[in-house]
Amino acid sequence: MNLVQKLAIAYVLIVLAIIYGYAVGRFQVFPYDTVESLVQNYQDFAEGDSMERKTSVATKIKSDLGGDPGRWTYHYPALADANSSPRSIEALDNRSDAPRVYVADEHREGYRVIIGALQLRNTFWGGLLLNPDGDIIHSWDLSSSHLKSTARNDLLKNLYGVHVYPDGSVIFVMQERGGGIVKVDACSNIVWSLPGLFHHVVSPDEHGNIWSFTGKQSTLDQDMVKISAETGKILETIKMVDIRRANPDIYVWDLYKFSFADRAELHATGNMTHGNDIEPLPTHLAEDFPNYSPGDLLISYATNNLVLVLDPNTLKIKWWRIGISDLQHDPDWEPDGKVSILSNNPRSGKVNSDIVTVDLDQMKHEVSLAGDSVGFLTIINGRHQLTPWNTRLVTSAQQGWVFEVDEHGEVVFSFVNNINHEEKKSLHVSEAWRLKEDYFDNSFWNTCD
Repeated sequence: MNLVQKLAIAYVLIVLAIIYGYAVGRFQVFPYDTVESLVQNYQDFAEGDSMERKTSVATKIKSDLGGDPGRWTYHYPALADANSSPRSIEALDNRSDAPRVYVADEHREGYRVIIGALQLRNTFWGGLLLNPDGDIIHSWDLSSSHLKSTARNDLLKNLYGVHVYPDGSVIFVMQERGGGIVKVDACSNIVWSLPGLFHHVVSPDEHGNIWSFTGKQSTLDQDMVKISAETGKILETIKMVDIRRANPDIYVWDLYKFSFADRAELHATGNMTHGNDIEPLPTHLAEDFPNYSPGDLLISYATNNLVLVLDPNTLKIKWWRIGISDLQHDPDWEPDGKVSILSNNPRSGKVNSDIVTVDLDQMKHEVSLAGDSVGFLTIINGRHQLTPWNTRLVTSAQQGWVFEVDEHGEVVFSFVNNINHEEKKSLHVSEAWRLKEDYFDNSFWNTCD
């Protein structure tokens, strides 16, 4: 076969490939489904989710290979580091820059705990303990990389859902791309591990247990589990299908069911509810909620803007409300019969997140902290705490910023998970608390190596 013949055959094959390619796209013949899936997967990867919306494809690849924290890097507002100074300890010596802290003189009381992507010497995720002056006096290494069933780099996971106990031990959940629930002691030694799909929350009750969601985040039914904090054993499972059956006259679940003519248009393959918090009613607040009982569960379903109260014994829904918050996180029981919620607001048209307070009996709600007053915005995640000092401590996950405001809205504390002060860049923060000075049983930070 001479050169001309080879070129002619190549030309015919190219033309046929073009024609067949057109037919695949026009008539959706083989391998249309495979090609569309590959293209969609690449587009989803390149676009990223809301946590990584500004990262390049190259950064995503480096992050997936465990070499770059770009997916967890954000910009913080100028107010975040006003009057702040760098604070560090040896565990942070691998970072390019130190976190920055500001504490108002009149609020130098109690301890503060910060959890997030800290780039510690031993782990990417971790916790910091700050003394009343804002100095870092202890760190926790938090990782699930030891779990064989989810042995992926921790940069691919999201630590969201954590509780610090008075003895200094920590229970946390890793999610997104593998993880599980892990308990470590005050010195970061592993106490127990629970492999599996859990997400968003490890909320303690008053009986030595924690609550979490189990299964995929994208499923309609967000089942819940009660786990022993001492042993890590699952004690009880509440299935959402049973809750739906117990409440046949409440229609608040699959609200998107008939929104698409073709279910193939629903690229998310679910995520119609997205449970992200379970909060048991504590006994000391029960008098403020006479229509509810200690142990009733305050539950958040972010996708359909739903907050509800569930009796875990009867599975009856005692209260529910849709639309007072948008893609919300962290509803908390608070004094005077009110519940406060972090409203992320990605679909509201606002350019800030808010804290919303609702009176369960009066069905009245108000914005108790307007995010635009401080430049607060996090599209996903986020937490808040009404502290014992009647201040509001807010974790703005996607700004890498924890701030605390007093009753006048003045910032009295600020922690920026800063990694580049000049460019105002920070790393993700997961949760924070302000605790009384007698909260901890002992000064474990002086005894851990």
